[in-house]
Amino acid sequence: MNTPCYCIAAIFLLSVLLTARICNGQKPSFGIKARIVFSNATIKEANVSSGNPDEHTKGRTGITGGIYLNAALGNQLIFRPGLEIVSKGVKMIYNNQNIGYKVSFTYLDIPINFLYKTDFTKGHLLAGGGPYIGVPIQDYYGLYSLKTDVGINALAGYETAIGFSFNLNYSYGTSNASKHTDQYSKISNRYLGITLGYSF
Repeated sequence: MNTPCYCIAAIFLLSVLLTARICNGQKPSFGIKARIVFSNATIKEANVSSGNPDEHTKGRTGITGGIYLNAALGNQLIFRPGLEIVSKGVKMIYNNQNIGYKVSFTYLDIPINFLYKTDFTKGHLLAGGGPYIGVPIQDYYGLYSLKTDVGINALAGYETAIGFSFNLNYSYGTSNASKHTDQYSKISNRYLGITLGYSF
């Protein structure tokens, strides 16, 4: 495993400790989630000012899974750190045809979200967002060498009274995830996710 993955796991553990502290005696809830991801990416080759005119990108579908914690900061505010495996990437298309190849990047992500909740029917509406940091599981994926991915995400969804939830989220990478910029000057990730979760 990529060495920085241990660092991100340590960050998650620190988030857990922070969660326990800010609960002020209230027990935080633990959750699991699975997500369908519709990802895309910007990939620019070095020393090519306008890119390859015969090549463009198209979204691809992937999956994610992970865990999260909920800590109440008040009656309507939730602190939610998470730890998840995310399949990011893109499909490269040639000559404006549906012919090409898939580029898949697997990341260990830790999102730090602050959510606002309000009562709705027999459950809660949730909305919010926050930053995330992600570390590639491998240093290389084919021709692409990756480093830590940093960005922001937004989330909106509904949670039932018994803990099941349905969320939409959008994740946008703000950093350059290309490790060797002499080969690829820029790699940035983004995705739209549909998530099912359950809180214990």
